[in-house]
Amino acid sequence: MKRITTLIVLFLFCMTALLAQAPGKITYQMVVRNSNNQLVTNSLIGVRVSILQNSATGNAVYSETQMVSTNTNGLLTMNIGEGTVVYGSFAAINWGAGIFFLKSEIDPNGGSSYSITSTQQLLSVPYALYANEAGNGFSGNYNDLDNLPQIPQVPEDVSAFNNDAGYITSADLQVLLAGLIDRIDSLESVMDSLGNIVERCGCGQMPNVCSVATVTDIDGNIYNTLALGSQCWMAENLRTRHYSNGNLIELGATTSTITPYRYYPAGDSANVGTYGYLYNWMAVMNGTSSSETNPSRVQGVCPTGWHVPSDAEWTELETFVSSQSQYVCNYQNLSYIGKALASTTGWSSSTSTACGVGTTQSTNNATGFNALPAGNYYATGGNGFGYYANFWTTTEATSGNAYSYKLSYTSPSLNRNTSGEASGFSVRCVED
Repeated sequence: MKRITTLIVLFLFCMTALLAQAPGKITYQMVVRNSNNQLVTNSLIGVRVSILQNSATGNAVYSETQMVSTNTNGLLTMNIGEGTVVYGSFAAINWGAGIFFLKSEIDPNGGSSYSITSTQQLLSVPYALYANEAGNGFSGNYNDLDNLPQIPQVPEDVSAFNNDAGYITSADLQVLLAGLIDRIDSLESVMDSLGNIVERCGCGQMPNVCSVATVTDIDGNIYNTLALGSQCWMAENLRTRHYSNGNLIELGATTSTITPYRYYPAGDSANVGTYGYLYNWMAVMNGTSSSETNPSRVQGVCPTGWHVPSDAEWTELETFVSSQSQYVCNYQNLSYIGKALASTTGWSSSTSTACGVGTTQSTNNATGFNALPAGNYYATGGNGFGYYANFWTTTEATSGNAYSYKLSYTSPSLNRNTSGEASGFSVRCVED
């Protein structure tokens, strides 16, 4: 059965929505893979999106279709609100009337035979669009008030004043004052609502999803943590010798697809303190079956409260980093995020590409992920130390092979590979 992996990234520019006119559209991205789990690149994709109200099976208040091409990395980007309208009006959606869901239907062949469906709840975007409605509140101008009292012109001849001349009285002033107080209360309510919107969308800052600044494994090793998007990662390679239950992970002198092993980077124990251990996939999984869910729910070799990331979780990391322009090398291809993830030292020097990880290493590590070139452990020899950073996932590709992610000193990108499970690679853990 054809498998499409869709990751939705909704970009919300809160201050634009609060201080100016919010854009009448939502940016939507997805990564498309075929039945062999390969990226569908440079292809025209047929997409139909619908905004559903109240539930994932609720009534559609808006629907449109678009034909969009994927890029060289299989990434598809579109603006909802700019397509061919099938039903409703995007501008007329009342974002304050309950919860909303985004339903996407895809024809990977570029037609309208939609065969893949995904539905996700919209969490932040409606609040930015709903902020436009704050313009309906009290402007602060007295002349904008309803039911203004009629104040006659004051005559120049003050002798015209008497009790029945129809001029404003103290009672009228009391009524006017009461009306102003009601309007001020209404304005305060609007401001409170805007404050809640700002708080919920986290304007101007990235929320810290990490519950702790550091985590300690069973051997007493302490690791810094790092929030990237909605994930909390270890900012260092794992270097534990034991599972969380105290069982020892045997130090390997050969490869194995049966016995869990750990290895020294480049065969030198002195490298462990900085680069961590290399582990074969059996050691990483600790007897747990393959998982491709997000989160993986596979603790494996990680400390309690943390887990080994799945292929889907690495893809989420890749998609988040590529969506942040400050992490894309020279603001070029969205896949050029290798330097933003790689450490500033330890890499073999390379001048083959301006955005290669080994080129001008002092500009690396914009994310703080600090990926170190610990290399690998292969039965065929060669350790890649200083040249490559390889990381395991919990997701098996085929029998005896699992997905891994790799940074290379000559490459500008984070690359997804299929690797033999006997190989020794680095491990990064993600908080549960």
